[in-house]
Amino acid sequence: MSQSNTLNTQRPLLATHHFTYSFVGLALMSGITIGMNKILVTLLALHLNAESWQIGLLIGAESLSMMLMSLPAGIFISRFSARWVYAISSLGAMTLYPLIGYSTSWYLAAIFLFIAGICIPFRVVAMNTSWLERLPEVGTSRGGWYRGTLMLGIGLVGPLLGNLVSSHLGIQGSYWITSILFAVMSFYGFTILSRTRAADSAKSVRGGVKEMLQYLTDPMVRQVCIYDGLGGMVRGFFGTFIIVIAVRQFHWTAQQGITLMVVEGAAFVAVLLLLGHVVAKLGEKLTYNLSHASLIIGLAFLGLSSGVVGLLIGAVLQAIGQAFNHLVNISRLAHSGKNMGHVSGLFTMVGMAGGFVGATLGGFLSKGFVLQDIFLLWIPIWLAVCPGFRAFISSNFKKLAA
Repeated sequence: MSQSNTLNTQRPLLATHHFTYSFVGLALMSGITIGMNKILVTLLALHLNAESWQIGLLIGAESLSMMLMSLPAGIFISRFSARWVYAISSLGAMTLYPLIGYSTSWYLAAIFLFIAGICIPFRVVAMNTSWLERLPEVGTSRGGWYRGTLMLGIGLVGPLLGNLVSSHLGIQGSYWITSILFAVMSFYGFTILSRTRAADSAKSVRGGVKEMLQYLTDPMVRQVCIYDGLGGMVRGFFGTFIIVIAVRQFHWTAQQGITLMVVEGAAFVAVLLLLGHVVAKLGEKLTYNLSHASLIIGLAFLGLSSGVVGLLIGAVLQAIGQAFNHLVNISRLAHSGKNMGHVSGLFTMVGMAGGFVGATLGGFLSKGFVLQDIFLLWIPIWLAVCPGFRAFISSNFKKLAA
């Protein structure tokens, strides 16, 4: 399997310093759009009186189309370059997302979300590819800047703007605002993202996807994908149902539920933007163990708490664990020497697959479990993959065997 990341010999469009700050600006704008859309979908679902399992399918429809297109996105980006793919897919999103606001039923909204979601992985993989390609020169300590600014938009600015705009313009008007943002990002992204094209661009999409999947035979890539996929499951469930839990189980207002989401996003962003250097100091193994421990404890608080303080603590601890988990993952991939377009497509796919599973499985499990209790079901899964816990169990088994 070729691991070449060799493309044309063109110089980058922007110098490192200029690229870094221009890129995080694009990431922030992208995050704001995603954050607004997440809030608008939840508000639309509540407006349509959708049940929990229907909300799970509604959110999962978008995640499913994103997951299915992530690998092809990596192939097209290697063939045509990140900036072209990003620009065209952004124009597609600009056209399709306003249709969601006109849905009169949850299943019609799910269909529109599935169709519109096809555009998103092309945008995400294009940005991931450009960032991974230049991260060695940007610096590992800044590795969390992309995800941090993205989540600043998704978890903080986007939800607040979505709530504000929807209260004045309604759901339909708010979707047209996001459409305008997609148009702006199409032209902005074209000026700063990578022009890199793979030398073997004549390869078929099917052949390229097969080659990308072969990366899973690499132990490092496989471990990173497992951790990010499981992280996506928790994020998918939290993002889909935390407002629903707040409104329907604790009888909070939607705005109070959004506040809980914002606090979680703030903790996630703070770690990514300010604590990237900690990974280099602690090392990958210790950072993984600490991040997974924080995530597991956070899930316990989210699943067992009955008051505001406990839920806030759980949301913050879960976010801190997710952030450090991501910092190690992205650093390992950036320095792997693999084809960045292919690895980025694979990495994006498993994260989105996790989001799809988290949303849809959580929705179906809500038929037999209280929604909040489902947070506890993720704990044994994380314990099973946590290197520290596995080492502890293995050590104790050896002592018993002796």
